[in-house]
Amino acid sequence: MGDFDRYPVWASCHSFDSEEPWYDETDEETFRPWKLALPVDPADGIFLVKATFHLPDGREFSGFVTPAHPEAGANLGLIQPYIALAGRFFAFWGGMVGVPPERRDAFYTALGGRRTDVFPIQFSALPGLASGVTSGVIMGFYRSPTFDDVQVER
Repeated sequence: MGDFDRYPVWASCHSFDSEEPWYDETDEETFRPWKLALPVDPADGIFLVKATFHLPDGREFSGFVTPAHPEAGANLGLIQPYIALAGRFFAFWGGMVGVPPERRDAFYTALGGRRTDVFPIQFSALPGLASGVTSGVIMGFYRSPTFDDVQVER
């Protein structure tokens, strides 16, 4: 989380940097520190914003979220919350195929092996960093085998 401690907001290079000479060396997963005005607006581009995650047992962790347009609601497929544990980031949205069992197992191991009292996880971007939808509740690991069907696995 050190990078998010120094720069709590990161911008997608594909949203802002198409005129830069190094742009061709980036892809849709390339982000850079945002050094301009806050709060950022999801209407302007794609951002990663530092967030706090609260587990039911009172533990608190850092991570990041992608602010979403207000009309999207609390759609975890758009907000994409990632929690930082044991030196790595864990995602809860797995798209059509879901989060692989080995990633779920690694998440539980990073929490000390407990599989109970983990969900629901409340998350929220740090205040003043972004507008739009930046908070929500995680009930487990999500997958969406079709566009109108969202399933939760644990």
